Amino acid sequence: MTDGEGSSSGIGESTKMTSEEGGSSDKESELTGIYDLVAVLTHQGRSADSGHYVAWVKQESGKWIEFDDDKPKPKREEDITRLSGGGDWHMAYICMYKARAVAN
Repeated sequence: MTDGEGSSSGIGESTKMTSEEGGSSDKESELTGIYDLVAVLTHQGRSADSGHYVAWVKQESGKWIEFDDDKPKPKREEDITRLSGGGDWHMAYICMYKARAVAN
């Protein structure tokens, strides 16, 4: 299978990674098959018809930030692991992962 970032037909196969600017780089990387959680979108509320959405994003430094409207707040990693919902607490709705790669 081929996509815009190079060949990715199997775990551990070499692939050309694209830079953040969207251009292709010549740096070869090997996929590890391991993914790191980098963001979570949560829903807070008892009904699908009402409630509030909040984004929780992991910064490059490894610190988590909660984006609740115009009030970003730093959070601990333990807070992220408790996003399982229940009552009026946040329920993880969408989880975003980033593939871990090792440079050759």
